[in-house]
Amino acid sequence: MFSILHLSDLHRSDTEPISNDTLIASLLADCDRYGIETPTIRLPDAMVISGDIIWGAKLGQTRFDEDIGRQYEVAMEFLVQLTERLFAGDRTRVVLVPGNHDCCWNTAFSGMTPVQPGEEPRDVLAELEFPNSPFRWNWNERKLYKVSDPDRYSQRLDRYWEFVDQFYEGFDLKFPIQRETGYNLFELDDGRILVAAFASLHGNDCFSTQASFEPTAIPGAALRARDAGGYYDLRIAVWHHGVYSQPSYRSDYLAINSVYELIGHGFQLGLHGHQHFAEVGSHYVHVPGEHEMALVSAGSLCAGSKDLPRGVDRQYNVVVVSDDYSEALIHVREMTRGNHFAASSKVSSLDKGVVRMRLTRRDNSREGPLNPEKARRAALILSAEGELRSGRCEKALEILEDGGFETDAYGRSLLIQAAEDSEEWEKLVVVLADPRTADERIKLVAALAHTGRIEEAMTRLVEPSGPILAEHVQHEMKARLNRMAAMNEK
Repeated sequence: MFSILHLSDLHRSDTEPISNDTLIASLLADCDRYGIETPTIRLPDAMVISGDIIWGAKLGQTRFDEDIGRQYEVAMEFLVQLTERLFAGDRTRVVLVPGNHDCCWNTAFSGMTPVQPGEEPRDVLAELEFPNSPFRWNWNERKLYKVSDPDRYSQRLDRYWEFVDQFYEGFDLKFPIQRETGYNLFELDDGRILVAAFASLHGNDCFSTQASFEPTAIPGAALRARDAGGYYDLRIAVWHHGVYSQPSYRSDYLAINSVYELIGHGFQLGLHGHQHFAEVGSHYVHVPGEHEMALVSAGSLCAGSKDLPRGVDRQYNVVVVSDDYSEALIHVREMTRGNHFAASSKVSSLDKGVVRMRLTRRDNSREGPLNPEKARRAALILSAEGELRSGRCEKALEILEDGGFETDAYGRSLLIQAAEDSEEWEKLVVVLADPRTADERIKLVAALAHTGRIEEAMTRLVEPSGPILAEHVQHEMKARLNRMAAMNEK
């Protein structure tokens, strides 16, 4: 068996703070009780922290950087001490991901400027709903902002990454930490378990609570693991936000499509936090054949009562994986009187604080070295990724155009991104002639409008077939196209 201590939402409450000594003493005392539980709980072999390391600072707070620094110092002390007591100080057995509280609002805001009267887009709501939109709406001021300095805006997670670099300094990770990719990889259980740690903060800031991965994060992680030659018995994905079926781009849930994409790349277990209560469930996808992911949320370890759901106290999980990686026992532990932890009974389908989850078995015998064509395509994708990250979208488009990636899911997404960033609208229309998702349909309509084909754009927008668009998005885009048509007639 292999046991993972799953902690989340370590941010401390201002009104009900809990000290490092209290936390560590309570966790270790609970570990001492594992042996008398039914079933018994294996002591942790590794630890996963699924985001919100600190509380952060309010927008407009003075000396916010110093406050954030102090909070990370407290978190560092806690994680280092716990690692020393549980794993003899081996920090390679600890996996970290950022949460929305790790995103510095003041840094993000410094990369924005107000949109001046008369310079607003014609359809503000539609613009706000577009993926990767630079526009932000501040409800407090009833004012529209735009990300005008992307470099400054991208530094909103710098203090988190400094914390990560400090934590792993001097420890030899098989996959070195990378800041810009949207993911990091870790190996556990002597290389038999792969953990992909994703930042679900793409576009998340002081005015946008949206949860999403970097567009290239999931396939990038899959390719990096594949190229490293690892054939893993268990693949675990970790991120921060909870999951919902059809969130708006402005909501703080992760779209279920991201989970389906993870399943398609062989991930069998997903760990997250954010919602401040434990939850366990499954999601299925046919890719082909039935594959599934066991999805596990950990409650908040440190939040105070005003930040916890009613009737829920501080929680953490222990995930114990069977020797053959075919199932996992999820033990939910909840704080009781005297700051002690015990088995929780507040989770659906929970029996004495334990949920048993089936894990899809992987057939590694089917995986082998890449054939020359697949190797060529993988090399092109990696090259195009590098060009996109460096801002050379035209070069990325040139690489992908002749690669035959229109029918490859990931290559197609890169090709669309490169064409859009390069404002090559005619090429984008060709690629998106048969849109597969709502986002692709929106992009197709916008591309047609950019080329002046308003009537065709309207036809593609209202046609009954194809991916379904949210009613308000369709309404706003229709209004925009009508205004563009009226302007062209003048």
